[in-house]
Amino acid sequence: AEDATPAEMLGFAAEHDKIALGRDHLATSYDELAAARDQAGLDRDVDGSERDVRSRAVELDLDAGFPDRALSAEDRDDAAGDRSDSHDDRGRSRQDRKWAARDRHLAADDRERAVEQAARHDRQLAGLRDALESRTVIGQAQGLLMARHTISAAAAFRLLARLAQASGVTLEDV
Repeated sequence: AEDATPAEMLGFAAEHDKIALGRDHLATSYDELAAARDQAGLDRDVDGSERDVRSRAVELDLDAGFPDRALSAEDRDDAAGDRSDSHDDRGRSRQDRKWAARDRHLAADDRERAVEQAARHDRQLAGLRDALESRTVIGQAQGLLMARHTISAAAAFRLLARLAQASGVTLEDV
């Protein structure tokens, strides 16, 4: 983006900011999903514990307690799966937040480059204005020398350049 204008660079920065915001929203969604999975896992653990209590209540009749023990094991497996999914969701959230931070950093870089380019353009414009003003002054001096000494424009310019060198000042000051 070295050849981009400051306005374009600010546009790039705004786009990076929008991307970062989107990534933050996605990370928040993953965090919310992880929290819901954590709650589901907890609920399933509670269900499993309640089933264990019921199966112990029929301790002598192993056949009567079997369905509760089987469902309790299934609840605990599902709870473990929920916790694993929650862990994965939190990892995705962390990654999205890292990407959002990177996008914010890129946006800041784009804004900084826009400011630098604007300053460089301002310096170039000031230099061009100065050059135009000094050209006008030098042109007037050339015209005076040409009229007074009946010499060409090139000869008048050489005379001004020699005077500037001899006196140690700029051509415009001569």
